[in-house]
Amino acid sequence: MTKTTKNSGPRVDWKAGHGILSGTLNGTLGALTTTALGHASGMPATWALAAGAAGALGTIGSGLRKRLTAATLTFRSTCWMTAGGWSSWALAHGGPWQWPEIGSLAAAGIAAGTLAVGFAAHEEVEQAKRQHLLLIGARRQIAAEWTDRIKRVCNVDVTVLGVEHWPSGAGYTLEIELPEGGTTRRSITDRTEGLGSDLDLPDGCGLQVMPGISRRRVLIQVTTKVLTDPLDFPVDEMGEVTTVNNPIPVALLSDGARAEMDLRQASTIVTGPTGSGKTNWLHTLIARLLQTNDTLVWVIDLNAGSIGLPWLNAWRDAQIHRPGSHWADAEIPVPGVDWVASTPEEAKRMLAAAVRIAKRRKAAYQDAMRDANDDKLPVSPTVPEIVIVMDEGAEVAATREARAVLAGVSEVIRIARAMAIRAVVSVLRVTQDVMPDPLVRKMASNRLATGAFEDSELGHLFGWRALRAEDSFSGPGSVLVGTEGKQPAKARQPRITPGMIEEVSALTAHRRPALDGPSLEAAGTDYTDRWLLERCGHLWAADTETVTAPATTTTTGTATGAPAAGPGRGPAPAGGWKATAGWDTPAEAPVDDLESIWLLPAAGTAADPTPPGTDWSDPSTWTTGRESTAPEEPGAKDAALRLLIAAGPEGTGASAMERALKDTFGTRRPVLQNWLKAWVESGDAVRVGEGSKTRYVHRDHAPDA
Repeated sequence: MTKTTKNSGPRVDWKAGHGILSGTLNGTLGALTTTALGHASGMPATWALAAGAAGALGTIGSGLRKRLTAATLTFRSTCWMTAGGWSSWALAHGGPWQWPEIGSLAAAGIAAGTLAVGFAAHEEVEQAKRQHLLLIGARRQIAAEWTDRIKRVCNVDVTVLGVEHWPSGAGYTLEIELPEGGTTRRSITDRTEGLGSDLDLPDGCGLQVMPGISRRRVLIQVTTKVLTDPLDFPVDEMGEVTTVNNPIPVALLSDGARAEMDLRQASTIVTGPTGSGKTNWLHTLIARLLQTNDTLVWVIDLNAGSIGLPWLNAWRDAQIHRPGSHWADAEIPVPGVDWVASTPEEAKRMLAAAVRIAKRRKAAYQDAMRDANDDKLPVSPTVPEIVIVMDEGAEVAATREARAVLAGVSEVIRIARAMAIRAVVSVLRVTQDVMPDPLVRKMASNRLATGAFEDSELGHLFGWRALRAEDSFSGPGSVLVGTEGKQPAKARQPRITPGMIEEVSALTAHRRPALDGPSLEAAGTDYTDRWLLERCGHLWAADTETVTAPATTTTTGTATGAPAAGPGRGPAPAGGWKATAGWDTPAEAPVDDLESIWLLPAAGTAADPTPPGTDWSDPSTWTTGRESTAPEEPGAKDAALRLLIAAGPEGTGASAMERALKDTFGTRRPVLQNWLKAWVESGDAVRVGEGSKTRYVHRDHAPDA
């Protein structure tokens, strides 16, 4: 065998082994050459016979060390003795170059080569049997140890039915059978920590108890090694076209299998603290969705749209022919993500369009669902699914305006499943302070955690099936994957870099589907104008050069991905893609407002310590000074006055009025207190009672009216 090096030509690899043919030729020619040299030098015939015997003894010793079978040792030693005997005979009768000697050597070589095939197959079978017996012995030992361990720790007599080692080498799976008498899986699950301690597992490894094929069958997944090798996203797989109708691979399980999620019917929630790889997993999910030819990805990220920006770079470089970019001259007709919302206003447009699309599809595709005999919309490249990916859920719950975005996501999750609009929500935690709407969590059957600081966080996400936090994660990249309410499984997510994201965007751009006609009509200008500079210009730096590429027209006649004048609005204006809303010009603060920037009062002005609307004789008006003073909504004051009139002689207070008005108008208590005080001063209302029993009564119901 030859090898080619970088700096030299082909060379012989002396470490390479011989096959059947090469070994037979090598042995035959070696015997002929050695005998010829011995004849030329006058070597005695007995020396050749002694050399053959020494070779036979050497091959027997080497074979014993390798634990070869007796048949193989006998065959190899016979070959050596035959070669030595032939050489001795040839030396004693005039040399090896006579026809009887050459003919007999050829016959012996052919016989040895023919028999070698059979003996090699025999050796392979015997070695496989021996390895299998060793494996059975090792499994029997493991089974016996686990039988004793479960009896010792859990006080349960179990039968180990099988042991399967993982291809990844990181552990193995036990299948056990519980005894009769009503013993449940919980008797093992509740003692997993004790079993791991008894096994003395390394840090980062743990046990996971999974249900088997019946109530008495239990699978115990034992992780014995933490895999730290880097796992890169398989960009080469993007050449294969998939469909969202099939499960999407999202991670690599500890046993080497792929964790998959159904994105066609199920919504998804992913949680994890900052730095645990949550955003990286969202990028890998977007890449897998782009691998399909029947999915459009919409992104909501109120943190400047950061998760969507990498998926726009390759497309935008191709559109503006950015100098020095790898994609400057590439043909990338559409961006990686179909719509990016980085502000609450844009997110509201997106979610409202999604709701309209869902309702429009229910009427437009009744015949298609009847033909498919299904109550769900058949998804295809002509009628694609829409997956809304929302990152930074804490930002969505930060303000009243942003909370309306989360309400829109909840509505999409609630009504749009059958019409192929799904949501993927990413949050730091699934608790009330970060996700005030519990419907988002309850309706998401796909759940994934990239990390957790407390066991209660995993319990809140997965229920009692969750593992302990310290046994579930081994650093960034490790995840817990739970689907359809099943036991979560430990897995690893691949790392995807910005360069990989741009490559995936370019590879999959030509398979991106267009929004179907009825959906496009329902979405209206909220969708078709999504790439107008007035709406998306803030996503890029102000020093961006111009766009020269024209808009790309879809089969529906509406341009998609047109970066210049917006889809369907014609070519870019003269001079290219320009900012039109002044987003690239930072506003200068007036000189008179510099003091307010530093939160200092004007010179010679004393700060008023009393918050506006506070009456120190009325405890119900006392505030901390931190309440939001939202602007007055139109109609809110009239609604408050109607509440005051409807309260009758019993009257009402600011707190009760706030509870009645905040969902509709967002009106808060300090504003209501100001209104009540103004009505008392104007005579429209009367204050009754003192302290905590203070009530406000309309003048029509006042005691002296």
